[in-house]
Amino acid sequence: MVGAIVALCLIGLAQIYSTTSPAEGGASSIFFTQIWGILLGLVALAIVLGVDYRSLADKSHFLYVAIVALLVGVLIFGVVRGGSRRWIDLGPMNLQPSEFAKATLALVLAKFFGESRRGAITRTDFLIAAAIAAVPLLLIAQQPDLGTAVTLLPVVVAVAFLAGMPMRIFGILAVVGLLAAPIAWKFALQDYQKERISTFINPSQDARGAGYQQIQARITVGSGGPFGKGFKGGTQGQLRFLPWHTTISSSRPWPRSMDSWASW
Repeated sequence: MVGAIVALCLIGLAQIYSTTSPAEGGASSIFFTQIWGILLGLVALAIVLGVDYRSLADKSHFLYVAIVALLVGVLIFGVVRGGSRRWIDLGPMNLQPSEFAKATLALVLAKFFGESRRGAITRTDFLIAAAIAAVPLLLIAQQPDLGTAVTLLPVVVAVAFLAGMPMRIFGILAVVGLLAAPIAWKFALQDYQKERISTFINPSQDARGAGYQQIQARITVGSGGPFGKGFKGGTQGQLRFLPWHTTISSSRPWPRSMDSWASW
């Protein structure tokens, strides 16, 4: 399994090198960011393998409080990029607490359902679980990062399902979600969020504006066909037709070569 993980990491590095290398040659800063991320990930893997997951669940309420505190800290001290305040600047790296909120929420809900419930859970149990999830969800939505906030909802539903939530409650939640969708569109979503949804459905409605990124992304993937254009052969990314060809964001540039690490 570790070999498969390492192999996937190496394939990913090759792809990143291919798609992000500057025209003048060499590797991009994103390539070295990924190397740093892989090394951190391997360290985290070794730590997690040495810790009994049940002990993490037992201490999940402490983790939950810590994550909520970090999310509050982001709103106060976080770095603003692209109109969102999602990261805490730690110097050589940036911490995004919302990414840890999903795993922490799963652990604390597993502890809640596992310790105090026997048999099928009730609506009251689910409401308490929803309240536990609502705190990090609302804090993340305030950043604003609605996409990450919404990903907490499947965590709640999945843990509740495994804990024995009756299917009729799933049906009720589905109906409530459908009925609430028009209200959310009218009153909850910001204009830019509505624009993202509408251009996702029909990017050609603003082909030179909000839909440009999605159109170029489709061209990028489609022009390669089933086998791609080969190593460093992509045109849309290499020639910068695709404006945002990565989701990595950094407030300070990472070194472009291994020789510049010391000076950096």
